[in-house]
Amino acid sequence: MLRLLDNEVQFKSNADGLLVLHEQVITPEFLASCKSMREAQADMRQREMNQVASVPCHVIEIWIKQGRDPWNASSREIVQWLEKDSLQAFITTNGKV
Repeated sequence: MLRLLDNEVQFKSNADGLLVLHEQVITPEFLASCKSMREAQADMRQREMNQVASVPCHVIEIWIKQGRDPWNASSREIVQWLEKDSLQAFITTNGKV
């Protein structure tokens, strides 16, 4: 069973002002789960509906700040963004998208 991961927000202040720190812990279990899904899909026949990625909330937030629209993007675009950002570990398929 996978535990859902949340973003953590910390507030720190110093002489320069207020610092807001956003972080999300990506556990080895989460990465192992993505890898096992990718390996399992290699043996499966491709159907109309396949999970192609498991993208953490923090990555989604970064994409939105960059002007990308993950909610209306195609699965092909999501995979391309992950590859471009060197985040292939979150891709859960070996198939062509």
